[in-house]
Amino acid sequence: MTDKETLSITDIQNWMQAMLIQHMPVSHLDTHTNDVIRDSKRLSATQHLSIYRHSYIARLRACMQSQFKCLAYALGEPLFQDFADQYLDSHPSASYTLNELGKNFAAFLEKTRPQGEEEEDNWPQFIIELAAFEYALSEAFDVLETNADIPDTNTPDHLLTLAPRLLLFEHQFPICNFYLDFNAALLPELPFQQQSYCGISRQNYKLGLFSIGPDQYHFLNSMKSGASVAEAQEELIASFNFNRIDLDRVWPIWRSNFIASGFIVEKT
Repeated sequence: MTDKETLSITDIQNWMQAMLIQHMPVSHLDTHTNDVIRDSKRLSATQHLSIYRHSYIARLRACMQSQFKCLAYALGEPLFQDFADQYLDSHPSASYTLNELGKNFAAFLEKTRPQGEEEEDNWPQFIIELAAFEYALSEAFDVLETNADIPDTNTPDHLLTLAPRLLLFEHQFPICNFYLDFNAALLPELPFQQQSYCGISRQNYKLGLFSIGPDQYHFLNSMKSGASVAEAQEELIASFNFNRIDLDRVWPIWRSNFIASGFIVEKT
């Protein structure tokens, strides 16, 4: 660190960021604090920086806690905070908004998961899936609302299309049900491994979370790839050994549920 008269704004910003994101006392980190921050009558430059650092780190922790409430419950507060602190050390905020702070948290958990050992009940996979799911929910809540016509019973199938904001998930654990139980304050226990499927829609600025079957997931995923209703039905028959009679029987029920859930809308 050079004399403060010669420091550029970029130098100061880079130094300040380095001081803020470390988790050891300021006095152990840097001997140039007085080159950037002045003492006051009551506090030294180092004390000023320590106060700001503690407030900044507390703000980041609170933001992570807000974005991953269900994950914090599943892990327990101490373990969640350990993971969050490690993540913040390696992924400091690089955006003007803290809404994106947890964007890479699931990838970080995946990268740092234990290797070469058999984990009981594949517990790390549950944690990774839950982290990715919660962040996806926060992103879905913030996207712009899109206007679409709601189909009715008279809307022909060829005029139906997938809602543009629909999100589909395939998990190795019952992530959606666990999240819904947590959100309902039911204090769910950690689940056993079980393949699950989920759809998330947004209607009138509210998110809807729905567990769906593997056949429904496959059908909706075909439409998400651009297939029409008829094409998705043919793909379902070929992939899930549906026969046409059974599909014709269940389709009116699916169609009604998909419309009510905001999964499908009318083409504009």
